[in-house]
Amino acid sequence: MTDNAWMALGLLLIVMVAAWALTRKARCNEKFDEMQLKIRAKGFQIGFFTALGLMMVLAFLLETNAIPLVTPVLLTLAALLISVTVFAIYAITHDAFLSIRGDGKNHIILYSVIVIVEIVNVVRHAVMGTLMDGAVLDFGVGAGIMMGICFLAILVTLIVKKMKNGKEAAEE
Repeated sequence: MTDNAWMALGLLLIVMVAAWALTRKARCNEKFDEMQLKIRAKGFQIGFFTALGLMMVLAFLLETNAIPLVTPVLLTLAALLISVTVFAIYAITHDAFLSIRGDGKNHIILYSVIVIVEIVNVVRHAVMGTLMDGAVLDFGVGAGIMMGICFLAILVTLIVKKMKNGKEAAEE
């Protein structure tokens, strides 16, 4: 493996350990009320049908070779990440993403770390001139970009919702 691959593997390991450490205690105490479970189920349904629709669009695009700048694997990952992001944003906006007593601080910290790591990764590839392999955005770099965008969207939604809830609580 190259030095870059070892660095990426190390960063991935650090993020995974951080995720495990931040969510280990919370997972044991994670409780959702019945309304939250219904909203989450609706969110899963919306995410599933989003993935299904995007896979059909993806099949059409790949069959017609309409997007030659991106590898098929990266397009598939993008479709899946979009569906996960749709679920997360739906759940966050309907107060069903966090458990009953969840404040979201651990999520904000974890998602911030992931976004920062992905930004550093993209900047590193841009400086090295390896963003694109030939004229194609490959999985190695593109996956980081997609993950960064996904977690950035979730992070921004979570922060905006937390600020909105804080503002509403202060008004009462």
